[in-house]
Amino acid sequence: MNHPRRKLRLQALALGALAIGPLPALFALSVHEPVSLAGAYFGWAVALYLFAAGGTLVAALTFEPGEPLRSGWLLLAASYLVLVPGRIRLGPSASGLAAMVERTPWVSALTSVASGALAVTGFLLLSRAWRASGLDTTSRSGRVVARLVGVLVAAALAGPDIVERLPAALRGDVLAVGDVLSDLLDGGLFVVAIPVLRAALALGGGLVAWPWLLLTASLVSWLGYDATDAYGGVAGLDGRTVRVVEEVFRTLGACFAFAAGMAQRWVMKEAE
Repeated sequence: MNHPRRKLRLQALALGALAIGPLPALFALSVHEPVSLAGAYFGWAVALYLFAAGGTLVAALTFEPGEPLRSGWLLLAASYLVLVPGRIRLGPSASGLAAMVERTPWVSALTSVASGALAVTGFLLLSRAWRASGLDTTSRSGRVVARLVGVLVAAALAGPDIVERLPAALRGDVLAVGDVLSDLLDGGLFVVAIPVLRAALALGGGLVAWPWLLLTASLVSWLGYDATDAYGGVAGLDGRTVRVVEEVFRTLGACFAFAAGMAQRWVMKEAE
């Protein structure tokens, strides 16, 4: 397959992920009853986590055992898989679109923190392999500046929720502790990703850059999920709208992760 056709296939993969994103909004337009919509979102979220785990697992199995990229992708797959049992344990809300994490707060806290920790570790391994490959030609100072930008963006998106939840966390509220740790991990993940995105963009949209661009799109989507929770009420959105927007970002985050895994597989197989 020639270069233009390979690039077109990758572009179609990215557009496909983007096109799936608005589906939760379409659910909301067709299902008006809150409990029914909550049930639909419950099943959709479980399917999304399995979908993302499948794509990242495909990427992992492209590499031989012991290779850093294999371990990194496996950890990303695990970061999605670990969310599935917790999501099933919580189940859909019987009272509507409000999440029912209060009935088993430790489940929500544990799965969120475990997922974040696995994702950060996986992306650190991927970033290290990226730098070791010689594809990252950015200077050390350039990477430092990129990380500072990442810190500022992450603080703007996740900071308000941390500030709001920290007092309750310090009082021992399990759910609040989980929220604060998850926000910190999400922010750290974005800080790790920014230098990789900068280096990938420097490749001028080459085929090798696509898995990293799609992974970064996934991370940005998850930060959008956090930002919606933090700023939705301030922006004047009602509870239903906030939940719908969150589900759109959840969908984009999972679908871009799947697309990144498939792109990694295609890039590596076509390079053989």
